[in-house]
Amino acid sequence: MTAAIALLAALVGAAGISTGTVLQQRAGQEIDEPGSTRELLARVLRRRRWWAGQGVIAVGFGSYAYALHVGPVALVQPVLVTGLVFGTIASAALAGRRLDRRLLRASVVCVLGLAAFLAIAHPQAPAVMPVPAVGPLVVVGVVAGFVGVLGLRGVGWSEPVRAALLALATGGFYGLTATLFATALAASNLVAAVLSWPFAAALVTSLCGWTFSQRALHLGRLNAPVNAVIGTTDPAVAVTLGVLVLGESVRTTPLALLGQVVAAAVVVAGTVVITRQSAAVLRTDRAGSGERAPAWG
Repeated sequence: MTAAIALLAALVGAAGISTGTVLQQRAGQEIDEPGSTRELLARVLRRRRWWAGQGVIAVGFGSYAYALHVGPVALVQPVLVTGLVFGTIASAALAGRRLDRRLLRASVVCVLGLAAFLAIAHPQAPAVMPVPAVGPLVVVGVVAGFVGVLGLRGVGWSEPVRAALLALATGGFYGLTATLFATALAASNLVAAVLSWPFAAALVTSLCGWTFSQRALHLGRLNAPVNAVIGTTDPAVAVTLGVLVLGESVRTTPLALLGQVVAAAVVVAGTVVITRQSAAVLRTDRAGSGERAPAWG
């Protein structure tokens, strides 16, 4: 029963975060091109849609935090990939258009792949949470930071290589953040959780992940593979740390591992199609309205 509640809360969290983000993006698109970042912020903050989006995001994060509190990280974090599906639906609804058939098929494939992965892996939380092992957390943080710096400083390296490194670092930090938040939320009360070192560390790692993701997504025509790499690395790291740090368990028989790999590949394929097709639809919409089409896809 607890797993079902965690799954539902994770879905609500994914839907809230992605839908709220789309609302804020639409609010930004509805204003004229500002002369400065400060002017942009001032205009955006006067729009009710932006604040509505912020409220939806807050509800989404609250639901996500509750899911991490009651369920295993290995169950909750993979569910966040559905945010891409919810975001696509929200974008289509706000634009007043029907969902593209290819997007719809890719969304169904993505959800089915995720359902298969969770059914095969069958993540379970321990009866009693052990003392978290700090070693794996430090290793992931150091490796993700090193990979991210390579992506930032790789002068002369090809754009796809740098984007891939930044995406790997982003996924690593996001998976690490989920584990740290889950560790903090295991405290006896909310005050103790907020004042704990895992909570403080999670704020730092989430900022690192966001920074690397923004740089990765600005590297030309690479959004689809970047999202796929992040969407794969994030849950993979979270599941691994959930087992090593939090004492969670997943099925590890050869057949189960093979099934998990195949299901994950299906999710990645659906993610790539959703990202590419969403960009193509956006380019078509903007071209039809006379706006400059984006260079990503």
